[in-house]
Amino acid sequence: MQHKKYTGGDELSAEELETMSETLIQAKFDRDKRNQWAQRLKDDYGVEKEDATNKRLFSFSKLAIAAAIVCIAGIVTYTIATFSTPSYDALVDKSIENLISFDNHAVITRGNNTVNVQVLEAITAYKNKEYDNSIARWEAIIATGKIQGFANYNIAMCYLKKTPIASQKAIPYLIEASKIKTVQEEANWALALVYLDVNQKEEAKNIFQKIVAKKAYKYKKAEIILKLLHEETEK
Repeated sequence: MQHKKYTGGDELSAEELETMSETLIQAKFDRDKRNQWAQRLKDDYGVEKEDATNKRLFSFSKLAIAAAIVCIAGIVTYTIATFSTPSYDALVDKSIENLISFDNHAVITRGNNTVNVQVLEAITAYKNKEYDNSIARWEAIIATGKIQGFANYNIAMCYLKKTPIASQKAIPYLIEASKIKTVQEEANWALALVYLDVNQKEEAKNIFQKIVAKKAYKYKKAEIILKLLHEETEK
């Protein structure tokens, strides 16, 4: 397309008018070219030029989302730093509260029919929160010489579930249970917690260290408690 240059007017010099005309013509040529390409993309490929306002809004939205993510990350980091390491007393209390008895009848008896009924009654009493009744039935089972590990451990659990908690009474039963392989790891973990509850920290520390060394049951929590014990000593 041939464009006629504008040379009229007496406010600008001929040289300035020449430069302005060239600029205007080039601008129009560039705009026409862009429009032609845009139309071709639309006709041939169905691609339409994005509206500049939408583009700015989209860019703003991306920035807003990024800012929100940064804020949330900061809040999460602060929360983790503040609450991820529980207080020493709270961790011990919660860990004792979360201790559970062995209540799988088949696992406990292992086909031993001589204590089958007694075990079932002891388990039922525990589930009904009849802890004294459960203790009496487990004691009767211990007297038979059968399933000593499970019986001693479950008696300890009864004492720990009572109100108020009877930690001192639970200790000798956990010591006996810790000698028997079938419940040894669980008994050691419970015994260390109970030692802390009655302020026998050295005994607890020794057991926790063994748990960590062997990577035994609950060794990750044992590591945390040992760290808290160390920090308490350093105060």
